[in-house]
Amino acid sequence: MKIEQIQLVQFRNHKNLSYGPSDGINLLYGPNGSGKTSVLEGIHYCALTKGFVTAYDNECLAFGESFFLIKGSFISDALKQNGVKVVYSSENGKKLTVNGQELNTFSQHIGSIPCITFSPAEMSIVNGSPVERRRFLDNAICQADGRYLQSMLHYRRVLLQRNALLLQLKERFHSIEMLDILTEQLSEYAADIVFARLRFLEEILPGLQAFLSSVSVKEEPGITYRSSLAQSVYALTREELQNRFKEQYAKKKKDEIARGLTSGGPHRDEIVFFLNQHEIKKYASQGQQRSFLIAMKMALYGYLRDKLNEKPLCLFDDLFSELDSSRVEALFAILATFGQVFITATEKMHGSAVTSINFFEAI
Repeated sequence: MKIEQIQLVQFRNHKNLSYGPSDGINLLYGPNGSGKTSVLEGIHYCALTKGFVTAYDNECLAFGESFFLIKGSFISDALKQNGVKVVYSSENGKKLTVNGQELNTFSQHIGSIPCITFSPAEMSIVNGSPVERRRFLDNAICQADGRYLQSMLHYRRVLLQRNALLLQLKERFHSIEMLDILTEQLSEYAADIVFARLRFLEEILPGLQAFLSSVSVKEEPGITYRSSLAQSVYALTREELQNRFKEQYAKKKKDEIARGLTSGGPHRDEIVFFLNQHEIKKYASQGQQRSFLIAMKMALYGYLRDKLNEKPLCLFDDLFSELDSSRVEALFAILATFGQVFITATEKMHGSAVTSINFFEAI
């Protein structure tokens, strides 16, 4: 996948920017506040209908403006053209148009323009709360598996309905038959989610090991999935997972009604990262954590490329800070084998693989 042209109108600190990148590695450099990251975020909006720096559309409005517009022209590895337009206004919200057709459901677009990101804020995937690691898995798998995205949406809807019903049952008598129906549905979607997450972690681990070695990290990585089922889930089929969830919800029915809350499920699961059998979050240095996350993103590139038969766009914000020169060189060598790559930096950097260097000035 390549982007041929992107236009940002009243988006963050860009009043009207048109940018046509090259096919290989594009370096965007300049002082902080010059709009480098905003270009990456605009591309991310076109790919995944949201920013990766902030979750709120209204925070991307240029100061004093009431709307922003992003237009991107993309071409796939199979030479299929994709025109994407994202418009957000305070009054009308966000609208997405793809090849001239407005999409009512944004999920239809996910996976059409695969991309991976790196930003310093994403270090929370490694050292933050469990919700950050679950979000990383969900965002990654959704790009490659439309069924997973639908299961996630259905699971969240049924979970809200079930929690609302549990509160009603807690406060007054209510028909419990509906709880059994929602429990059946929730168990089905929970099984889909956990099964897909386990397969993803199994498939991405070899790539993670390979990329860590290539950036001079000799530690052995590991990943453990801790399910709210409180037992090993690795060898279970999707159907067995569904039955285990139904059994767990049945055992905890009285407790859940007393609390008015669903006690377990993939929305409470934890993913734990290790180096040499030591939990990264607790024992790894900041440099080790950063190298681990970069390697994880590199492995995700390979995963999406193989699943979609399409090279993802790479949006790397401040990728090289805190890395020594040998690791920078190793990363450049890896990225030279990728497709279209965007890297931001505060200083001009030279590498034989860099095909375009663009300077941004602070406004």
